[in-house]
Amino acid sequence: MVLLFDDVPIKDYFTKLFNFYVDFQPDNAKYQCIFGNCHNAAKVLLLLEIFIIIPLYVLFLFPWWLSWIGFHLVLILITIYAIGKKKHRFVWPIILFALTQFALWGVVTVFQLLFAVFDTQGFLQFYSQSHHEEFFEKMLAIAGVKSIILLIAAILFWRLTVFYSVQKYFSDRLEGQVSATEESKGLAQKLLQPV
Repeated sequence: MVLLFDDVPIKDYFTKLFNFYVDFQPDNAKYQCIFGNCHNAAKVLLLLEIFIIIPLYVLFLFPWWLSWIGFHLVLILITIYAIGKKKHRFVWPIILFALTQFALWGVVTVFQLLFAVFDTQGFLQFYSQSHHEEFFEKMLAIAGVKSIILLIAAILFWRLTVFYSVQKYFSDRLEGQVSATEESKGLAQKLLQPV
């Protein structure tokens, strides 16, 4: 059987993506995300990248995806390795990638929202919504488009925080800041226990 680095078969790295049982301090608020623990959220984000985002780009952006698909696949493989081996340094590439995406989307969002203030018709035309002629239809279209833009920004920020929390957990675990007794205690138990 083919091995990847430390006597772990390659298929185990991919099957671990589908195994959502992890020892990730389920009650520690420091390593929690909005939808549960960050370790499982990182796995879900990687599965979304593999099975939804990459196929959509391949289908709809045919000539241009050839320029970045190699980098993207290598980034996903490095992140799978980092999660499988709990290596905090190997999570940094996906963190930097997510930070770059969030920063670019943030700059674009600010310019789009400023553009919408000064030229609402041009803003609607950019999103192919210029066919709305009545005032309330225009306002609903602008509110809908702005909501989608802000939702995408929130998702990109959440993605960044998920991977950063995973990196922080792996780093703290390596440095011994995460103990077995601390992992088993719940947040309520920690708050009720006298210091």
